[in-house]
Amino acid sequence: MKSSGTIRLEQLEWFLLLSFSVLFSFSLLYIFRIYDNNTLTSWRWVFAPVGIQKVLLFFIAAIFISFLISRRLPFETFPVPVLIFFSTMAVLPLWSEPELLLDSGRYFLQAKALSQYGPLYFIREWGHAITIWTDMPLVPFLYGLIFKFVGEVRIAVQFFNTLLFVLTVVLTCRIGTILWNRDTGFYAGFLLLGMPYLLTQVPLMLVDAQTMFFLILAVYCFVEALRRGGFFRIVLASLTLVLAFLAKYSTWPMLAILPICGFVYLRTTPEAEKFIQRVLAIILAAAVPVVVILVCKYSVFTEQIETLFTYQRPALKLWNEGFASTFFFQIHPFVSLLALYGGFRAYKLKDRRSLFPLLFISLVVLLQIGRIRYMLPLFPFLALMAAYGLAGFKDAGIKRYAVAVIVSSSLVVLFAGYLPFFKTTSMMNIQMAGDFLNQLDVETVEVYALPQQKSEGSTVIAVPQLDLFTNKTIVSRQDWATEKSKGIPSLSSMLATWKLNKPAFYQTGSRPSSLVIISGSPVEESVYIKLRGPAPPGSVKHFTRRSGVFRYITYVSIYY
Repeated sequence: MKSSGTIRLEQLEWFLLLSFSVLFSFSLLYIFRIYDNNTLTSWRWVFAPVGIQKVLLFFIAAIFISFLISRRLPFETFPVPVLIFFSTMAVLPLWSEPELLLDSGRYFLQAKALSQYGPLYFIREWGHAITIWTDMPLVPFLYGLIFKFVGEVRIAVQFFNTLLFVLTVVLTCRIGTILWNRDTGFYAGFLLLGMPYLLTQVPLMLVDAQTMFFLILAVYCFVEALRRGGFFRIVLASLTLVLAFLAKYSTWPMLAILPICGFVYLRTTPEAEKFIQRVLAIILAAAVPVVVILVCKYSVFTEQIETLFTYQRPALKLWNEGFASTFFFQIHPFVSLLALYGGFRAYKLKDRRSLFPLLFISLVVLLQIGRIRYMLPLFPFLALMAAYGLAGFKDAGIKRYAVAVIVSSSLVVLFAGYLPFFKTTSMMNIQMAGDFLNQLDVETVEVYALPQQKSEGSTVIAVPQLDLFTNKTIVSRQDWATEKSKGIPSLSSMLATWKLNKPAFYQTGSRPSSLVIISGSPVEESVYIKLRGPAPPGSVKHFTRRSGVFRYITYVSIYY
């Protein structure tokens, strides 16, 4: 029998090994950062603003703090309050990041249409007067309700998105608890904070992190309805399936494997007959509204699916981000390695319940999902498998320290690397220009978008992005239809930026005195004279921040 001193020594050795491994893995990834081909947060450029020396010091501090926390705070004792607190604190500082992706302009227009004209208009004109590209309606509809009842302010959207993320963390914990035990569920929820890229997407006016919530909600309600039955749970499970169906096209194959998951789950229980009846009841109840929606919007869905197969599917082969980038740079490598070990452990123990998350993770390979944004809804299942792998370690203190150091080092990457880099990009010009406009004593401003110089994208999509950041009424007098793409490749990633139709709420016969010009290069005085005549403006403010990394640039000049 080992003495307590020997046990303490072994634990100390584990602490030292994990601490060294964290520093070594980060250093190794930094050296080989050229292999990170992520299109938004590649390690090739995100650490340039702060410098690697400072980042290493932050890592050492994170390791020390993780050691103290894991020794003093047994936080798995109160899983839900701890998860709510830490997931909220991890996201709040990111509210200051700009809208990093151009898709947010499209979602803003859809949401504003609902706030201006009402939900019935949105339902009727979705896919017609409302430009949708390959978007599904659920998340923009919810954004529109926020705009209508709370106000057209970004902070309301960020609060909503943060709430969905916190609930995602809690639901991941609950699923892990149902499949295995409370500690494994807690670690699964906590390990979601070990995915830096995921956290960057939460405050943005996009649909990916939100889709992740609706998928995990549907899975949780599905499992609960199988376990406990009851009319209310079956109806709720069916409703959440419909919501996940309407969140994004990528959820369709994910939802299709739920019956298989149900079969896997019922094989672990003695009540097979009841489970089969419940699965059928849930699917049939969800199928009715789905069929009605498909029939009512048949032409819209047909056009979108054609675009998915003729454009999105072949184009994704050109936009792929490598698995090494996703699972080692954008997700903490320890999470990926623990998930691999979790799969091995499930095979060794013949744990059928582990097939539940493994089936979802396998879709990455089966569907050849090579872009991280489309993998995002599957991240909770990766966290579940990583937590199951972590459960193979018996010492509670070591497991606690492993999770703490994974999360703390991921937050270092996030706040010392990603966030400072985001604030060097030209998308910050849109945010700063919106804040500046809010200080001006004007009610209405005209916004004019000049063509990009180096990018294939249309600058017009930056107009609604500016609208998100300002409380002024925006007028766009230029004809968006004349700005259609000319000669850009048919599989260009920027093709969607050219598909916008100018909504009625930007059209007016008046000409405001203030003018905003968004362009891909610095604006010369001749441009203002061409638009407004020889009379000079009273004052001008230029926003010309840029990182030098992205070809799409948004310089902003305000004449007032």
